[in-house]
Amino acid sequence: MGAPMKLQRVVRVDNDTWPPFNMASFDQDKVRSFGDFQYTPYWDADKTLVVVRRDLRDHSVQTVRLEGRTLTINPKDGHRNTVVGVSEEDGRLHLSWDHHCNPLRYGASRPGFITDPPETMTAADFEPPRPLIPNNKFESRATYPRFLSNPPRPLHFIYRQGGSGRGDTYVHRYDPKTHSWARLGEAGLFSRRGTYPPWQNSESRCAYLNDTLLDSKGRLHVTWCYREAGPTWASNHDLHYATSDDSGATWHNNAGKQIANLPEGDPIELADPGIVVRSIPVFSWLMNQTAMTLDADNQPHVVTYHLAAPERPKGKLKHGPPPEIGRKLSLFHYWRTADGAWHSSGPVTPLTSRPGIVFDRSGNLVVYYARAGKLKVHVALGKSNWQTWEHAEMQIPGINLRQASKPDLGRMARDGTLSFAVTTNEEGGKRGFALVDFALTP
Repeated sequence: MGAPMKLQRVVRVDNDTWPPFNMASFDQDKVRSFGDFQYTPYWDADKTLVVVRRDLRDHSVQTVRLEGRTLTINPKDGHRNTVVGVSEEDGRLHLSWDHHCNPLRYGASRPGFITDPPETMTAADFEPPRPLIPNNKFESRATYPRFLSNPPRPLHFIYRQGGSGRGDTYVHRYDPKTHSWARLGEAGLFSRRGTYPPWQNSESRCAYLNDTLLDSKGRLHVTWCYREAGPTWASNHDLHYATSDDSGATWHNNAGKQIANLPEGDPIELADPGIVVRSIPVFSWLMNQTAMTLDADNQPHVVTYHLAAPERPKGKLKHGPPPEIGRKLSLFHYWRTADGAWHSSGPVTPLTSRPGIVFDRSGNLVVYYARAGKLKVHVALGKSNWQTWEHAEMQIPGINLRQASKPDLGRMARDGTLSFAVTTNEEGGKRGFALVDFALTP
């Protein structure tokens, strides 16, 4: 196939960053554009949080170190993701960083920072860190924060409280008039309740979200798998789907039937009907926290990886599959059409990396991720109803690619450019951080 996307530019930010990690495949949003600027955070070589601002008019870059916001607990733990959000109404940039079952870390810029941007960005543009909600008992063991930036309004913030297999997911909405957050229900979005016979009658679980998205009409879409109690992702199972038309308060299943009301203490739970849209049994080694995007009809598409048929390894069960099983993991694509039907293609190609996914303007689904210094790209053709795939491998000139972030959704909405952050392998074992732009070429 021809190149599915054309490199426009590489914008290097720093050639000496924190080496163990500076990218988490579940970061949402890692990079976000608003107005004439693009924003992203990273950890510098001293483990200090840095905010990057790129001017999209001339691609010049400013950075500011936020002293005191450092990696302090197990700094080699790549689950400690960093994300940004924007609230247009009060002009704030929001940040969350550095936790894996640790107290929630959250802070924001001063009002007007993104709507009336200063010529030079300084640390004084950022207010001190604070609790999301004062005296909140649900911020003690936070993991996997994510912002859902407007448009459409309002800004949302979601994170997990608690550990794998025993965690609750909380949804928050931002009020720009009071500069404050409200949590939607103390029971969380997902309940741990229920018994799951296929996994030794497990009575505890957590939901692992794929990308969580607001569509152009304000509907909130979530897809997820459940992980049952225990330290292994062999217990991950099934593709689930739900939507909310009131910014996360009430939730409906695939058929449109209400299944949850968070303000009334009624979360989504295992036994709710119509939430399983594709049966994927335990020991399929279904990967959690993969990728979702929406097509031109606001219908969800999920790309993940798992086995074509479940397989239990011999010997003691470990966190991940042994090599002889891991080599069989493949990309699968699942999507919904407007009639409520779910469709699938796969196994498509070997896959063991969480990808980023977007649609080009011709309705082709573009899947990308870093592998062995290059960018791997797989494209499901819209004209075949996404059943035909083409594949490419791209070398970014001057870049030895290590990891790639999920896309800048603000930039996609602005001009259709696929823009994301990358980490790079540099001389002397150093790690770099850069931003790359691609024009999608149908």
